[in-house]
Amino acid sequence: MHFDALTLAAMAAELNTTIRGGRVQQILLPDAHSVGMEIYANHQRHYLLLSAHPQASRVHLSSQKLRRGVEKETPLLLLLKKYVRGALLEVIELPIAYERVLALGFDHPDHGPTTLLAEPMGRLSNLLLLDAGKHILGVLKRVIPGENAQRVLLPKRPYTPPPAQHKLPPLDDGDPDYYTNLTALLAEGGRLWRALVDGMEGISPTLAREIAWRVTGDASGDAGPEQVVALAAALQELWGLPANGGWTPGLAMDDEAGVSGFAVYELHFADDFLPTESVSVAVAGFYGEAERDPAASTDAYAGMRNGVAVLIQQAEERVVRQLAAMAAEEPEAGDPAHLRTQAEWLLALHTQIQPGQRELVVPLGDEERLVIPLSGRETAVEQAERMFDRAAKLERAAVIIPERRAQVEADRDYLAQLQSDLALAQNQPEIASVREALREAGYLRQRPGRTLKVAPDRSKPLRFLSTEGFAILVGRNARQNEIVTFDEAGPDDLWLHVRNVPGSHVVIRNGGQPVSEETTQAAAQLAAYYSRLRNERGVAVAVTRRRFVSRAPGGRPGLVHMRNEETLLVEGVLPGLAEG
Repeated sequence: MHFDALTLAAMAAELNTTIRGGRVQQILLPDAHSVGMEIYANHQRHYLLLSAHPQASRVHLSSQKLRRGVEKETPLLLLLKKYVRGALLEVIELPIAYERVLALGFDHPDHGPTTLLAEPMGRLSNLLLLDAGKHILGVLKRVIPGENAQRVLLPKRPYTPPPAQHKLPPLDDGDPDYYTNLTALLAEGGRLWRALVDGMEGISPTLAREIAWRVTGDASGDAGPEQVVALAAALQELWGLPANGGWTPGLAMDDEAGVSGFAVYELHFADDFLPTESVSVAVAGFYGEAERDPAASTDAYAGMRNGVAVLIQQAEERVVRQLAAMAAEEPEAGDPAHLRTQAEWLLALHTQIQPGQRELVVPLGDEERLVIPLSGRETAVEQAERMFDRAAKLERAAVIIPERRAQVEADRDYLAQLQSDLALAQNQPEIASVREALREAGYLRQRPGRTLKVAPDRSKPLRFLSTEGFAILVGRNARQNEIVTFDEAGPDDLWLHVRNVPGSHVVIRNGGQPVSEETTQAAAQLAAYYSRLRNERGVAVAVTRRRFVSRAPGGRPGLVHMRNEETLLVEGVLPGLAEG
């Protein structure tokens, strides 16, 4: 996937609304290729990552606090700490049209203005700190004079921008031969996307394939001179986004491999495209907040897992906002009744209210009185009618909001369970099933008329055999938990689950027979191990009969209520039972 010039334009727009004007509080090196900054802006901390990794160059905000990964203080880091830490970020701009260069302009109270340039250009990526005269103070990757050096990048030298591409710009630049040249580019034939990459500025393979889809209906469609009008329209639509701000950031999903890329516009040629709340969420979702280097990861499904994790996080943030909105709208106890009382007195005494009167005082006896502030913009009758309407709305809210809150809180618990499911997923179908559970819960949109071809999750609950010969069943996701608890467990079997933490449903198939402390302890360890508290000590595990477990309201798979339970404290490690 390509962090191209159009993506950088979208990122610049996002950064201008989130961190411009902020103060740099901390600078570190997350790895040998990157610089991380903590910037305080708009009353909160933001974490900015600028990476010049040859295979994963990018710029984005991170939802996680960035951690130091390089102990040695490099020359560039020392310069950044001197000139940028404590400075205000005053300028965020793209200094070269259609090029992958982002300029961050800082103003330090002691050292004055400097500019940090990020050039996310794949293997040519770099980070450079410039002084006010555009001379290089420091550079991440020094480029010395030589046969293969397109430009020399060394401290104290003037900054040289990337060489001009000498290609056709994607937007009409006023050249009278623009459309003649555009037609000539198409007349060469071959794959349209390849012609665009080779002949136009600011067009990456990803963007080129999307343009080809919009022009021909096929990302691999052929070029032809008759397409010039359609091509110009597609270029205007996509490269017009920096001007109109109509970005649609999201993740490209592959039916087989999961997350396959990202873009700041809808990718029609992808198996599926899942919009995200920001460009940073999309970029971080693809890279997993780390270098996308399979050789550096022991998780063969890291890319797919990271992408789904971002989608769950996005859904959780949506739930948090919903709960906050309901808390703000919920009326205080007694408000509707108090409003009705005020409105009734206003109607009863409206003839006694004098022009300009600011409040109506109603004696209620025993020195108690009701003070009703009067509106100067409406009559007493109009004010009373408005108060009756407001009271009715508050009464409805007092009924509806608690019900809605219970539903949203159930969704929050379900999303927490899906996070656990994702962590325990062992293969592509299990990870894909978490994504589809999100879709079924209404947190991902489905393209109209599109049916995803996702391999079904046919995984089964784990089965262990206790020393007494009892089968112990362990569900590793919401679907398996449903099977374990409501399909395979008998009413008198023992049921176990970690308290107040998402995780596995565990059942001892004892049918009401006595169970040894050793077997119960082993089952509790399994429940702890297959939860978020894996490898923790002193994990509280609830134990009860299956008959005392019921589905939680809301119908979300795997969410239950229990009663008559006891609690065991165990260590979240495997007990050493044989699977069977």
